Amino acid sequence: MNAISSYGKTLRSDEKKRKQLMVFLFFLLLSAFFWLLIKLSDVYTVSYVYSVRLTEVPTDQFIRNPESNTLRFAVESSGYNILRINVFKNSRRKIDIPLNEVVYRQIKDKTYAISTTQLRESLSQKLKLNETELSFSVNELYFEMEKLASKRIPVSVDSKLEFREEFGLYDTIVYSPKTIEVFGPADLLDSIQSVKTSLLKEEDVYKSFTKRLKPVLPHESLKTSTKEIEVKVDVARFTEAQFVVPVHISEDLNLKLFPEVVSINFSVAMRDYASIKPEQFFVEVDESQISQRPQYLSLLLATMPEKVKVIRLIPQKVEYLIISQ
Repeated sequence: MNAISSYGKTLRSDEKKRKQLMVFLFFLLLSAFFWLLIKLSDVYTVSYVYSVRLTEVPTDQFIRNPESNTLRFAVESSGYNILRINVFKNSRRKIDIPLNEVVYRQIKDKTYAISTTQLRESLSQKLKLNETELSFSVNELYFEMEKLASKRIPVSVDSKLEFREEFGLYDTIVYSPKTIEVFGPADLLDSIQSVKTSLLKEEDVYKSFTKRLKPVLPHESLKTSTKEIEVKVDVARFTEAQFVVPVHISEDLNLKLFPEVVSINFSVAMRDYASIKPEQFFVEVDESQISQRPQYLSLLLATMPEKVKVIRLIPQKVEYLIISQ
């Protein structure tokens, strides 16, 4: 019984000690919390270095290293703000400076300067501080910018169109502008013959449409003020037709052809079908072969309407007899 009583006293003693330890830790953490609040309410001065990226560079100008600059500044603010900046705002120490939103001045041939006072508002908004809490180590930020050469370069449309059965492109793809002004280093411009558009890719095309595509410059050093190319695709439904027309022979050749007519199978847009006539096709023999006396003479389609696509001639060659005078 004495052993059991002694064990019970030990358990009660341990439980009391645990409670005392928990109370001690609670008040320790509470005091640490209040100490932290007091410290965070104090004002501190902390220096920062942010990398600078210059954006919205004028079209006719070029910055070789747009991310080579750094901006040094100090923040004099409460510990709360310093902690917030370090934890949440300082993970990416970068700031973009759009040149179309600031005033910059030319120092010499290629050197320009931006007054750091112009950056105070945007940086304070980024860090969520008052402007008075920021101070810069320098009065001006310098950068190198040079004027580019320019050249008008033809545009070509990069397309991959898949048409529905019986449908096709009525004419060539129409786009505007045909040329664009491209700015860049002179030696690079000289090597470029054309600029492609972004890919025009469509499936199951059966009606006309218009799209706006972006010009794709072949090098990152090149720029253009043209943002879009308007592309018009005229789509038509096509049908196949057949005409039988005579084969023509020069008057100075005494030939008898077998056969004397040929069938022309062609494709034409439905909208143009009524305007296509047999007499618009002119088929003749290839006279250059006669001196070799072949067994057959090839046929040539000398003229045809612009709006048709000839699929085949039947036959493609004819037999012949030379008639002596």
